[in-house]
Amino acid sequence: MQISVESFYDQLSSEYTALINKCVPRYDEMLFNLFCYLPEGWQPQRILDLGCGTGNLTAAILVHFPDAEIHALDLSADILNQCKERFKENFNIQYHQQDFSALNFPENHFDLIVSSIAIHHIPDEQKLKLYQKIHHILKPKGIFEFADQTRGATEEIYQKHISRWKAAAFELGSTQENWDMWMKHQDEHDYHTEVNWHLEKLKALNFETVDILWKNVMWAVIYARK
Repeated sequence: MQISVESFYDQLSSEYTALINKCVPRYDEMLFNLFCYLPEGWQPQRILDLGCGTGNLTAAILVHFPDAEIHALDLSADILNQCKERFKENFNIQYHQQDFSALNFPENHFDLIVSSIAIHHIPDEQKLKLYQKIHHILKPKGIFEFADQTRGATEEIYQKHISRWKAAAFELGSTQENWDMWMKHQDEHDYHTEVNWHLEKLKALNFETVDILWKNVMWAVIYARK
């Protein structure tokens, strides 16, 4: 039986952080690259974490920008509660249970919008609408960065990505049961898109600077400045 993305992550809420570290090779390095290309000395005042999960990226935001107002957003109520519990002593974080299609923030509201392994859960036409909304709610010169799974330029390259991912995941301690669960979820809910598609769509939306900052197999970090 197919379950929704929300239900899938509700079920995984207590195990998510441990599972992601067994599933994504060079995970910490990927998150690091979301911050090391930001302008030197820049201090964004208001930050949105899209698809915050249990708060791994939120924790990194707090390290780099402890005084910022942080908005943590996720579709899953259970996984958002895990994030709330993790940061229960931090009062700079506001929580939003929202779908990406229903972002409800004012124009020119955020200095920085970041996301990690979340945007691939929506089809391309919804990704484009999301990028339009992000451009709208970012302040002038604001920055949007995301780390995510991507598709290869050809089916052959994409399948090689999957094969290399499986080998790396098993090296990190994933079991066959873990792998089968991720693949079932991927078949039912994931929409991997080529890196060039993201870059082209962001440029077409008049982001001033667009680049790919880092890539490892099928994971990429993409940067867009308004």
